[in-house]
Amino acid sequence: MKIEEAKDRLTIPALAAQLFPDWKAATSCKRPWGEDNHSSFSVFDNGRRWKDHASGERGDAVDFLARALGLSPEEGIRRFVEMAGGGHREPAAPRQQAPKASTPAPGGDSEDKKRKRAGWPALETLTEEDRQAIASLRHLPIEGPQWAAVDGALRMAEVDGHRSWVVLSACRRNAQARRLDGEPFVHRFDSSLPGSIQEQVLKAKTLPGSIAQIPVGNFFDIRWPFVALVEGGPDVLACYAAVSQLGLVDFVAVCGMLGAAMKIPPGALATFRNRRARIIQHADSAGEKAADSWAAQIHSAGGTVDIWTPDKAGADLNDVFHLPAEETAAALAEAFNFAMEGGTK
Repeated sequence: MKIEEAKDRLTIPALAAQLFPDWKAATSCKRPWGEDNHSSFSVFDNGRRWKDHASGERGDAVDFLARALGLSPEEGIRRFVEMAGGGHREPAAPRQQAPKASTPAPGGDSEDKKRKRAGWPALETLTEEDRQAIASLRHLPIEGPQWAAVDGALRMAEVDGHRSWVVLSACRRNAQARRLDGEPFVHRFDSSLPGSIQEQVLKAKTLPGSIAQIPVGNFFDIRWPFVALVEGGPDVLACYAAVSQLGLVDFVAVCGMLGAAMKIPPGALATFRNRRARIIQHADSAGEKAADSWAAQIHSAGGTVDIWTPDKAGADLNDVFHLPAEETAAALAEAFNFAMEGGTK
């Protein structure tokens, strides 16, 4: 892919949605890195150019990425092309360019969270055996974990001594693990009563230092005109499986919120403007409340949005794949019909 084509596909607001999820690009805003008390930063030319009026730094989206991650110009170009769809690899770890320790960094980050993330277990690419095991565990076609891995939203790791699958954001600042054997994580700790031990049982474990509101998936890639928003790691994999099964991988982007109480951060929200979104909610009261909240956010950001709910009470998108094959096919066709007419050629 040529660099100019990549620039047409990936703008500064789309990059910022992953790198600085609580920062919103504007013609007059605070810089996304370091301290700025005077709104000395500008993004202009339809999100293609930027300038820091205080330091005199300026450039295009490639320069923005290189400055944000502390990359050389050559590495910045290579990484930018990959993020625009020209390839896939492990994201480079950003160099430290943080504010003072007492000041939270952009995107709700902090020095304490950075230190905790530095202690994360190694995140590994999936083997064929891993993909098969996850697909079997979640009752999904193998294309679910396969496409999630291709987009960088799924990795493997040893978490608390257990082989686990991990869904994570493209910026690697939010990650949630589940055991590959399907068992919960059990944390034992001393209670307030002498000599007694309590247990905390977690079906999913958010890795320390995560910024929980950052979504996972390839939603930030604005080449895809449609966005399917789901809740939780299993539904992220199910969403990738669904768009693959329906032939929509080139039209529907996946956005996964890792908790019903999370709000879509401003940077991520900006990528919904002028796009068609559908929220595939959990069929319970918490899911309904979350879907209504996310829909209001997307609507206010200039996106078109509606909500689809599974027929069975308490069900979610992953549960659809537990149905008999014909019922699964019918439910998926209904859930993704918002993209079918305009998304297929």
